[in-house]
Amino acid sequence: MTLFLILKYFHILLFVFWLGTDMGTYYSSKFVINPKLSAPQRATALQILLGCDLGPRMAMPLIMPTGIHMASIMGVVKVSNLGLGLLWGGALLWLFLVLKVHFGKDEEQKKNLKEIDFWIRPIIVFGVSVFAIYSLFVPTYIIAPWISYKLLIVCALILFGLGIRYQLGIFTPAFVNLMQGKNIEESNAIMKTRMDKCLPYVYGIWIGLLLNAAFGVHLI
Repeated sequence: MTLFLILKYFHILLFVFWLGTDMGTYYSSKFVINPKLSAPQRATALQILLGCDLGPRMAMPLIMPTGIHMASIMGVVKVSNLGLGLLWGGALLWLFLVLKVHFGKDEEQKKNLKEIDFWIRPIIVFGVSVFAIYSLFVPTYIIAPWISYKLLIVCALILFGLGIRYQLGIFTPAFVNLMQGKNIEESNAIMKTRMDKCLPYVYGIWIGLLLNAAFGVHLI
């Protein structure tokens, strides 16, 4: 068993984990917004949704370092051991942040960490996308163009995730009102509207993941 095969194994698992749990999140959302269900049933559905949503949040920080590390072993990406170490270190810190937000008990701390997690993403998108586009024209560090395409798609996935978080930020107060028995009809309408507005981002994530898988196995 080589390091490359171990990385390949985990890279494939991350793809499956991301896509599978994202579909689970989508499916459970239908029960969250179903007005025919009782408030406790919908609250349970939301807990299932949040549990499923941890899958994509965990896969996102790890999918790039496993892929870049594999590409460096293949010789299609030139990166030093220090660069790989920094990449893995940053990814593991991001993963720790995600887990802290999900499992933390201090609500004030979780709120602050969510803000940090939110703003980390556009910074990553900007840096990675600029580097990937540059490498398409000047292939000094990324030799194979398909690696740049995969990185750009991951950047798009991160942006789609931010779009979903924005919509759910408006969704949450409506759900709280519903649980408290306030403005039930209005809350149901807001929740359905916001979930509907998430759908283009959700479908975009699925398509992006499938495209990246196709690039990874050289189907395209």
